[in-house]
Amino acid sequence: MIDPKLIDVFPINGHDGYPAELAAEDTPDALRDACGSASREFPAALWIEPRDWVEKARENDAAGAWGINFIDRFTNQDPTHECTCHSLRVNVEAARNRARGVNYGGPKKDFRYPESRDFGSVWLSPLSVYAEANPRQWGGANVRRVLEIAVRRGIMPETVQPYDYQFRHALHGTTGRGGFNQSRGPWTPLSRFPDGWEETAKWFRPLEVIFPESYEQAVCLVLHGMVVSVGRNGHAVPWARWMPDQRLMAYPDSYDIVRYDSERTAKSAWKGSFAVASVTLPDDWSRPAG
Repeated sequence: MIDPKLIDVFPINGHDGYPAELAAEDTPDALRDACGSASREFPAALWIEPRDWVEKARENDAAGAWGINFIDRFTNQDPTHECTCHSLRVNVEAARNRARGVNYGGPKKDFRYPESRDFGSVWLSPLSVYAEANPRQWGGANVRRVLEIAVRRGIMPETVQPYDYQFRHALHGTTGRGGFNQSRGPWTPLSRFPDGWEETAKWFRPLEVIFPESYEQAVCLVLHGMVVSVGRNGHAVPWARWMPDQRLMAYPDSYDIVRYDSERTAKSAWKGSFAVASVTLPDDWSRPAG
């Protein structure tokens, strides 16, 4: 059984980077427009009848085919307002690892998988998106803005990586706590990014972004091993596994921990959600930025 204290956890002080006034801008039409040609409707081929969800979940458990299996690290934003960008980085990193077919088993605190080094996992900097989405350190950013940025110009890698890729440009991941697999550092506005950073960031862009049109479609995306990022109740999170026994959505929260949204919360949150279906991929995984 899941500890009830880990279910429906919402910010104590109003928001962690997803305030109501910004959340109001995250309408389905606005999100699709933000992604332009990368926007995709929910593919009919991904539909799974609700009566078959439990069977599919059991298959995913056995095969290690959940989105959370393709995630190899936690990040920790505490106490910043970077949550939409941390949720985005989970989605993009999982899509990239899913394309490689690497099952990590899910993130573990203060642990680094050797497979992250061996199979070309790249850790992306939430701050490299947040600093453009909000030129101030505090206040947060909505889903629409961070998606538009990521699709348009990509995400810069972190300075901490599982392997020395010799990136020409990198940025620490957060101004918050960071962790074993995440770098931290001072607030860095866009104007102080390293010269030519766009040439590296462009290698890490979402190419196809799917927008579910119902709660049921969102569950189907998760059942197909995708991560569905949502903003709800002042905080943005990446759903990465559906748990049929308690009908919970598990997500690696940006506080070094896996938490869960109840079905009630999930049904109220899907309208501001998206799943990254594909990303830019390298010809040589040992040289991910060309």
